[in-house]
Amino acid sequence: MSRDRWTLAAISLLSFFLVGTGIVLPSWIAFQLGGSKLVGLVLLSSSLAGLLFAPLAGHIVDRTDRRLTGIRGQTVRALGFLLVGSSQHLPPDVGATVLMFGSAVGAVGFTLHNGAFSGRLQSIIPVNERVSFFMRLSVARQIGIAVGTGIAGVSIDWLGSSASAFALAAIALACAGLEWRVRGGTDRTVSAKSGVAAGIGEAARYLAANPASLIASITVGVSFAVIKTTNLLLPGFVVDTLRGDSALFGTLEMVSAIVGTVAVATASFRAIAKRIERRPLVLLAFAGLSLVVFSFSRRSLAALVLYSISGAAWSLARSAANGRMLEVVDPHLIGRVQAITTVLTGLFGIVIFLMPQWLTLGTEATLYWICGVAVVGASLLLAAWSGYRGT
Repeated sequence: MSRDRWTLAAISLLSFFLVGTGIVLPSWIAFQLGGSKLVGLVLLSSSLAGLLFAPLAGHIVDRTDRRLTGIRGQTVRALGFLLVGSSQHLPPDVGATVLMFGSAVGAVGFTLHNGAFSGRLQSIIPVNERVSFFMRLSVARQIGIAVGTGIAGVSIDWLGSSASAFALAAIALACAGLEWRVRGGTDRTVSAKSGVAAGIGEAARYLAANPASLIASITVGVSFAVIKTTNLLLPGFVVDTLRGDSALFGTLEMVSAIVGTVAVATASFRAIAKRIERRPLVLLAFAGLSLVVFSFSRRSLAALVLYSISGAAWSLARSAANGRMLEVVDPHLIGRVQAITTVLTGLFGIVIFLMPQWLTLGTEATLYWICGVAVVGASLLLAAWSGYRGT
């Protein structure tokens, strides 16, 4: 790979290392300050901040120098970690507020950086190589998240929560330095006179007029919905259906992550990527079907095998969907299209997270197959629409 490609890979690895540590560290501090209720509020503040800021982030990405936007995004993430680390040194009520605000700031920084990163990738990587290259980046991202979650726990034990947060702020600033080393993707594409609403409206009209791009955007949203489903239902499924404990839960997640990483790494070879890059809907339907099959497992060994297959399926579906979106969406609109996709994904997540409240009589196994059937159905509808529009 060229220097720019290696630098993109390094940025992606470190950026998602920060995502992994950002999952563990704020939650641990929140539990120390206010118990499980504060943990929930911190996670909610982070999710809502990313969702609400996405339209503005997309507009900023497309109207400014994307290299500077990426640097600003990483700098904002560093500020978020500094706020998270400072929260433990404040009175409990003030600390809880600062912690929630810091988590929200970190989510805003990630949303801003992620949009700029996608735009720069489109500028640097030729269209016929984007799917395979994004799959290789997906391997780096999964490794980054896995290492980040593990390192966060060790770092808290060795350095303490605050020192760990300050160290992560330094890593975010180092990522900002790496952003400067990437030479491509510094263009701006939106007139300075256009506002946020006009810019997002333009992207919405573009999607309405380009079925391939709209289908790619929806596919990304549904593929992330599969992952949200597993995050929500797996703990209860392990305890209530498999009669297992935290050891089984951890084993299922670990093996699934490993198999998913291997699957994406294998699919990143160009010869294999070319076979699947045009078939994200097939992979998405298979991911939904894997949830249905997994819902019927009642023994730990069978669940381990089936959940590993599911891990491979949704990892491939997510990577192929993201790669397909970068392949077909106009680079001049990628920031705003990705913003719409982020909002769509967030809305899917709200529906999924509220599902146990609506379907109070259903077990986790029942909810698994309901979600799986819904994903398969969505895949078939999108495939039918794609065939009808000739995309």
